[in-house]
Amino acid sequence: MKKYDSNSRMKYETEQVWFPLSEDILGWDADFHELMLHDHIRMVAYKAAIKEVVKPEMTIADIGTGTGILALWALEAGAKKVYGVEVNKKIIPKALKRISKAGYLDRFQAFNALSYDIELPETVDLIISEILGNLGDNEDMIPILTDAKKRFLKENGIMIPVRVQTFLTPISSEKAHAQIKNRVCRGINKQYKLKNLLDKLGIENQFNLYYDCILPESSYLSKPQVVKEFNFDQEDELEYEIRKKYRIQKDGVFTGFKGYFSAELSDHITIDISGSDIKERKTSDCWKHCYLPIENPIKVKKGDICELAYSRFYPKEKDCIFRQAYAWKGKVKRKNKLVATFEQRMGD
Repeated sequence: MKKYDSNSRMKYETEQVWFPLSEDILGWDADFHELMLHDHIRMVAYKAAIKEVVKPEMTIADIGTGTGILALWALEAGAKKVYGVEVNKKIIPKALKRISKAGYLDRFQAFNALSYDIELPETVDLIISEILGNLGDNEDMIPILTDAKKRFLKENGIMIPVRVQTFLTPISSEKAHAQIKNRVCRGINKQYKLKNLLDKLGIENQFNLYYDCILPESSYLSKPQVVKEFNFDQEDELEYEIRKKYRIQKDGVFTGFKGYFSAELSDHITIDISGSDIKERKTSDCWKHCYLPIENPIKVKKGDICELAYSRFYPKEKDCIFRQAYAWKGKVKRKNKLVATFEQRMGD
């Protein structure tokens, strides 16, 4: 089953391994921004949430404004002022052009910097952000928004999103596993090369990295579980280890985990990227799902227990802006006897 993006005519299919875009945020180019602009799930949900929440005369900070589409929707809804913060200098002219064309340039101010490094002229009524990776926090969402909320938001201000949950479930996808084994990884264009990313991250084993991949419900070996919840209440953890147990529901070959998020954007709008029906546009073009592979597949049987320790951390040797990494390790047990173990780690 293939899908064609209305702008780039890019096609993709289920269980096809793609370059993990959340690991190369500073390398995003115009092609990726176009892909985001044509992501049906993303665009419909964010537009509806912004129209629901934004009231006339609100002041707004748009963290990671990109091409300015979220800022534009806020201005159309009556925002008095929108401050767009964007680290990528090359994309800001697109935002300015979009908003100027719509006639709102006098109510929009762009800042080319990380939000940590700026001071806004005033506190705001609302913070809008779409700095979500397909694991939820794999674009360093929590420290960025914790800081923004503390310094930019009024005492009774609100945020979009309100809450984010990360889900994981063990899967069987020998097709996706074989692609990683052979280092086959598609990108939007020739700029996104797996070898370059592995070198940049200092990763030798390609299985010590997650990938973008549409993983259908038919690949599930167990029911998905929430492994982490983020409420933007100053209590969210930046580093953690979560332990979960999954009861295997069918015989198969365990090849890794599917990860995805669900985000409550407003009282009535939630975005859920778990879907895999490409034809009906019930899956995300830009996020896809997160595939966390294990190097050595494990044959499992119905009733087995898969124990997972899932962690997020900051490698000491990785000195860059978006420096978070993940590890997933555990074991499979059958009638309380060890069947096999697995351990993948992105870096130290």
